Amino acid sequence: MSAELVPYAEVEPGLRDEAVTLTVHGESVCGHVARGRRAGRTGVVLVHGWSGYRSGPHGLLTALGRTLAAAGWPSLRFDFRGRGESGGQGLESTLLTMADDLVAASEWFARTHGLQRLVYVGLCSGGNVTVGTLARLPMAAGLVLLSVYPFSDGDAFGRDVHRTWHYAGVYLRKALRGDTWSRLCRGDVRVGQVFQVLFGHFLKRGRNRRKEGAPAAGDAAKAPAGGSGAALGRTTKASAQESRKAGQEAPKKHLANLRQDLPVLMVYGTADPDAGAARPYFGDYARERGLPIEFVEIPGASHNFTSLAWKDEIGRLATAFLEQHGLAD
Repeated sequence: MSAELVPYAEVEPGLRDEAVTLTVHGESVCGHVARGRRAGRTGVVLVHGWSGYRSGPHGLLTALGRTLAAAGWPSLRFDFRGRGESGGQGLESTLLTMADDLVAASEWFARTHGLQRLVYVGLCSGGNVTVGTLARLPMAAGLVLLSVYPFSDGDAFGRDVHRTWHYAGVYLRKALRGDTWSRLCRGDVRVGQVFQVLFGHFLKRGRNRRKEGAPAAGDAAKAPAGGSGAALGRTTKASAQESRKAGQEAPKKHLANLRQDLPVLMVYGTADPDAGAARPYFGDYARERGLPIEFVEIPGASHNFTSLAWKDEIGRLATAFLEQHGLAD
């Protein structure tokens, strides 16, 4: 006797996680919607990073989506086209295609679940895409941005230098331990891997430029003339060119989408070597324009908040943020 497969799971009593599929430009976009017993009019859309997929690293976005759903906010997490189980080719994905997917997923989620407001949780470059697409997300009522850094600045010289010094300090502390030298003599220490950690980001600058730089050929032409898609394409191209110059700050054109009536929570881990570049980049802009951006640092946390305690803390911070800003129905 065979059991019938169902497209959902009862994660716990009253909490359902359902597989969903929508179509964007003729290609499938796959995701999951989590809903609890109490579902209000505000939903949460979780946006993964450039090289990730809908569950997030070590299930971070899955856990966060379910936590918020259990607290009364239905959540959607999905794979961008070219990622995870969605259609499309990975090498054809650009910031423009990610923006289109985010808009389509948001509209579908609000329409099918009767939502009036949406809060976006963006991880790393998923947060950049969300900020850059805000003009096309009229239901946006709040942003939770996790480990988000200067736009299209993945290989900026200043950040690379800071990263090298950070890991140099880590390896120096290890070098002062006697067991490290014993392991080196036994051949257990991979010197090449250490070199890659210290200097690999400099070697990858060209590859990062191609990965997160200007859209693929023809994409800008496909965007509506003068529309926000074209604007995102221009911003992407400008950012890719301007942020590569040593010592020059990444451009902030796309931050113009942030508004005084849109609360933002930005969360970083203190053990993330790149976090130091983000605070002044976003903080200075927020102070100059009186934007409601709150910064929180989690002591000892890494870029992807890899421990269970850090994952739980993200859930508590996001829940408190939604309640604080009147986004609980």
